[in-house]
Amino acid sequence: MKEPDLSRYLKILKNTIYEKPVEACLKDVTTPQDQMYLTVWAPPLIEYVRWVLQEAVKDGIERLYFLARDAHPMYLAAKKLAEAMHLPIECRYLRVSRYALRVPEFHLIGEACLERIFLSGIDISMQQILLRAKLSKEQMQTVVRQLGYDKPLDQVLNRHEIQQLKEQARVACTTGKCDLLDYVYDISKAAYEQTIGYLKQEGLLDDVKWAVVDSGWVGTIQLSLYHLLAPKKPDLRISGYYFGLYELPPNRQGCEYKAYYFMPKGNIDRKSRFSNCLYEVMYSEDCPMVESYQRNGERYEPVLSKVESPNGKTLHKNAELLHKLLEKIIGQKSQKVDAEDLLALYLNSLSGSIDITEKLYQLVMSEPGAWEANYYGSFLFSDDVIDGHMKNAANVLSQQEIKDLRAISKLKIMLGVSKKVIHESAWIEGSIVNAGGHVKKNLRGARRAKYLTHLRQSLKSRQ
Repeated sequence: MKEPDLSRYLKILKNTIYEKPVEACLKDVTTPQDQMYLTVWAPPLIEYVRWVLQEAVKDGIERLYFLARDAHPMYLAAKKLAEAMHLPIECRYLRVSRYALRVPEFHLIGEACLERIFLSGIDISMQQILLRAKLSKEQMQTVVRQLGYDKPLDQVLNRHEIQQLKEQARVACTTGKCDLLDYVYDISKAAYEQTIGYLKQEGLLDDVKWAVVDSGWVGTIQLSLYHLLAPKKPDLRISGYYFGLYELPPNRQGCEYKAYYFMPKGNIDRKSRFSNCLYEVMYSEDCPMVESYQRNGERYEPVLSKVESPNGKTLHKNAELLHKLLEKIIGQKSQKVDAEDLLALYLNSLSGSIDITEKLYQLVMSEPGAWEANYYGSFLFSDDVIDGHMKNAANVLSQQEIKDLRAISKLKIMLGVSKKVIHESAWIEGSIVNAGGHVKKNLRGARRAKYLTHLRQSLKSRQ
């Protein structure tokens, strides 16, 4: 496999604070994956963290909680930069997951929990849907029988079918013909005390002005935290700093959202050339997902999934590379100025920050070369709340399956006009390059479909 063309990325870093530190670090690495991480992935991560610290200082935030696992490398960078700049901000790492917080939250939000359970995604089956509610096998069998669901539990459903099932479950539960919500509420109440115990232990009920930091996309973890904590602290207000937000949760009282790269309204072209799934592949922690919490003596501890991170070795190495690059950057500046002046250098020199991030991400995400598509596309990824549902980031697709993802074909399937099942890819651009054939035409088609999706989301946004 031909190695990546590093020069097309390096020229973006020319005359920036990254040029010399990256060049210095590249002298010590030999593999293309390490070279690519230092050049393409680390600088945007640091730019995002600089923005977070800048906003936190302006907002008077005293403590930042970086949420597992997407924000782990951001936590490492923020901790190092905050210490170097003597910032009055405490950086903490909070072990949570959508699944670990949603299960105990369900009974607090009532019937609205069905919106969280019946979410569409990549190759979602009825079994995946019911696992989100933590139902046992026996409970699953009862629910599918009560709903009259006669397809195999592992059969992939399209978006239209999932929406129909959600409404069917809502009506059946309301009329007493299905026990799904009863099961969900019982499981949720049983998980609540352990969860609130962990959150209290980690200081989320302290009299401190704190905020959360995460990758983003919809921001539901922040809302889940609010629902869990508000009964204990009615005047609670939570701020969240995110890389990007496609949507904001409805009924988000008590929550304020900020994003670095894009908000729900606008930035359509930027969104159409971005892959949130590939972002999650590259920025994570070498650790299993948090499933729940348990009490161990006087302490509450997270219970981790038995599914290990499939990309663990790479993530561990990336953390080492990030540390080395930060050392070079901080060392480069420290030789020229006093430590007190680092705040001005790092936090007030963000002009061009978005430009650097956008140019790097657009190249690697929406215009990948053969090496990039092959290497990053082979990483395993799950877009569901449960880690066991893993697929390659660049799912193997036929030319027909790629065509089915174009705007008109996909709309017909989503509306139920076509009975086809959409075979998605977490990183469609990588799948297209790996599939060969009409690559440029298919990339344009994928970008057009994403553009229309984000345009529709932007128009209906009430941000």
